[in-house]
Amino acid sequence: MSGEELFADKEKKKDNKMDDDAVEIKIRFKRSWLIHIMYITIILVLIVLLFYNPLGSFMCEGGTTELTSAPVVSDVEDETSEPDIEVEPEPTPEPEPEPDTEPELSGNVILSIDAIKLDVNKTRVESITIKIDNQKKIFTPLLHVYWYDRDSSELMKQNPNGGKITFTGPIPVGRVSVKKLDNELNAHYLRTDDTKKEFFKIEIYDGTILLDTKTKTITTS
Repeated sequence: MSGEELFADKEKKKDNKMDDDAVEIKIRFKRSWLIHIMYITIILVLIVLLFYNPLGSFMCEGGTTELTSAPVVSDVEDETSEPDIEVEPEPTPEPEPEPDTEPELSGNVILSIDAIKLDVNKTRVESITIKIDNQKKIFTPLLHVYWYDRDSSELMKQNPNGGKITFTGPIPVGRVSVKKLDNELNAHYLRTDDTKKEFFKIEIYDGTILLDTKTKTITTS
């Protein structure tokens, strides 16, 4: 027997020994079962991919890298290239204060004898017109009216023969009040001691306070 035949005979015996040790298992499946198993496998894979996506983190990391590495392009101009110039709003003109309608008061009461009217014979006083410039307060004036001549005694000069006349009401403040005294006078005839000149004096009071005194001389000859 040659060497080749001896080697082939050994290989044949070895194959027969392996066949004796092998176990043959046969599994039979219906086609419908196989289709159901495939459907179930696909569904399970989809569920796993729904809750766990192994490619998602990679895609997110890759997207984040692209976003961070890409230069940011802005439509707004670079503030450092040219500073903004702020335009200050024009100031609103303040309205000019309205002038005070009320005049400033001096705090004084100024009396003046405007006119003295005598009769034709110049022996009797017909009326005396006075003006009161009240720059103090509202009050009711009290007037003492005198007239005398050069030869009248001092006692006569101190006697208000024309009367003490109280106004019927208060006079306004900041205005000039005009008053004509005629029927209010206690006497009307002039002194007869000197027929050439007659001196008139009027005092104005606020209660007992003397505010002003004015005199006026007229010719009777």
